[in-house]
Amino acid sequence: MVELVRGSKVAPSILSQDLNVSGQIVSSGDVQIEGVLEGDLRSHAVTIGEKARVTGEISGELVTVRGFVKGTIRARQVHLCASCHVVGDIYHEALAIETGAHLDGVVRREKDPLANASISLIEEETKSGQLLAG
Repeated sequence: MVELVRGSKVAPSILSQDLNVSGQIVSSGDVQIEGVLEGDLRSHAVTIGEKARVTGEISGELVTVRGFVKGTIRARQVHLCASCHVVGDIYHEALAIETGAHLDGVVRREKDPLANASISLIEEETKSGQLLAG
């Protein structure tokens, strides 16, 4: 049985460039998207690669965007790189935008940007508990 220990350092989960995924992704670790995701993503840290395309809500402690996102981003820290193209709203505590980044949406600073995420922490903890108990 594999046990996940919160705060332990493991390699990020990578959705490679040749993958197309439709559905919800939930992880307590780091996730790197290089392919196509149609659905919501909740993770500790999320990196959207330069050639990646995401349609859906992205939420996490740290979200770095280098590729294309169509949907809402909710994170404590958001970093929009020069190569990114975001169509959607951003809810954050801290935001960095590099010169050249494209953003078409509303930006709002919030005390707890993850509070209204489509994938809640309660759902996440319940799923983790089911996986560990089973």
